[in-house]
Amino acid sequence: MPGTPDPVLGSDALTLAVACASGALATAVPHVLRERLPAPSRVALVGGLGYAAACLAAWAGARFATGAWATATPRIWALVISAGVVVLSAQAAIPYYLYARWRLVGPLAGLFAVTTLVVDIFLHVRGETDPLGLYALFFGPVVVVTIGVLGAVELGVRRFVSRRNTE
Repeated sequence: MPGTPDPVLGSDALTLAVACASGALATAVPHVLRERLPAPSRVALVGGLGYAAACLAAWAGARFATGAWATATPRIWALVISAGVVVLSAQAAIPYYLYARWRLVGPLAGLFAVTTLVVDIFLHVRGETDPLGLYALFFGPVVVVTIGVLGAVELGVRRFVSRRNTE
């Protein structure tokens, strides 16, 4: 069907399985980094940039494998890829920091869901638009704010419950 993206891996089921595995790996990263990098800010920085690199590699790899690049000027590509790095880094850095600092797991659960979605979308080609541009400029910032709010809600609930338990 015209405009319907095709899975690069050959089937939707395999693409979704790879996306789920990517989500699981992304949520395991702060457990590994927390032992090696004691400062929560370093966990967030290193993990966020690594996450962005992995997501962009999935996006670019799918397009290199199929030759299905959207047409755009170099300036537009630079803008889209730069926005992608910022949004994808923040998307992972926030839950990584919140886990390393306060052991919050709600944002990590959100990261699992979003990573599964993002990798699944990035591993599809030949749709009507390029998914990186749409995600980085429109949907990604909403996801970043939502993950931050999820962390704030979990922290608030934990503090409320701990105050009630000490009374």
